[in-house]
Amino acid sequence: MDQSILKQALLDGSAPKQLRLLIAGGLAPIPSGVLLELIVLLLKDVDPEIGARAAKTLGEWDQDEICTLVGDPECHPSILEYFSQTAASDRLHQAILSNSSSPDALVANLAETVPGSLLETILDNRVRIIRYPDILASILRNPACTPEIQRLAHEIEVEFLGSKKKEYAIAEPSEAEVAELSPLDLQLEIPEGDLSLEGLPVDPEARQSEILKRLSTMSVREKMRYALFGNREIRAMLIRDSNKEVARAVLHSPKLTDNEIEAIASMRGVAENILREIGQSRAWTKSYAVVQNLVKNPKTPPTISQTLLFRLRAQDLMQLSRDRSVSDAVRNNAGRILRQRASKPNP
Repeated sequence: MDQSILKQALLDGSAPKQLRLLIAGGLAPIPSGVLLELIVLLLKDVDPEIGARAAKTLGEWDQDEICTLVGDPECHPSILEYFSQTAASDRLHQAILSNSSSPDALVANLAETVPGSLLETILDNRVRIIRYPDILASILRNPACTPEIQRLAHEIEVEFLGSKKKEYAIAEPSEAEVAELSPLDLQLEIPEGDLSLEGLPVDPEARQSEILKRLSTMSVREKMRYALFGNREIRAMLIRDSNKEVARAVLHSPKLTDNEIEAIASMRGVAENILREIGQSRAWTKSYAVVQNLVKNPKTPPTISQTLLFRLRAQDLMQLSRDRSVSDAVRNNAGRILRQRASKPNP
């Protein structure tokens, strides 16, 4: 049965009870994401037996798989809404908050109650905050909001939502537009060619040391300019900068190449938000090498690595299931996916 027809039959109650029980029990041969959406729908079934079975199935569902599903940008809003209202773990809330497709109002509601460790995740998504400023107000009402989080929230409010609010106001952005939304990017003069540093030593070690020395004396604004318009050598250093906006500017550089993204995805010295942004980009994760590097990188947020695991080939999953250098979660889930694939009958 077509999925849209099936969903409509569940909504209007015309689906047979046996079918509704099968779906509520999580036993229907349907892709996990669609099945989860239908089970959430059946929580409100007119038959209490079906609603109770759906609730039981959701309560027993593997948490690793749920985190993967709610971290998927294609996840249905009803699933995100349901798990945001349950007594979810911090890890599950992290997956919801990291999902760029999570409804803004839902994020604002969570921002008022989640632990302080998750507030920075919310602040990382500047595009969402510009689009829905109530999120900042919710963060500041959160009892777990620390002085450092308050400082970051006020900086964002002044920089993005003060006198410049109209300048940065946006509607629903496309992926191409998101790359242009860094306010400092918009204010910087674009040079005719690559920015470079003059008078550098020829010796590689001395050269790197001198570049680092010069970058350390620059203001954030200057570093942003070099991150956006500098050469590859400078970008490779600024992607590790302690200032998150400087590091993110590298990802927005019009000069950034696919090979550089592959290299960044494997770096252990970059911030998690950088790896998260790469992992959430459909354009960058079209590259198998990027997907593989992100999964292997222990700094990659779990919600990203777990989502991308399903994209790997069997031979790479096999290697990961035996690789002690990756996290236990990645290793165990690689083995689980292999077993799932092996249990499916060949067509």
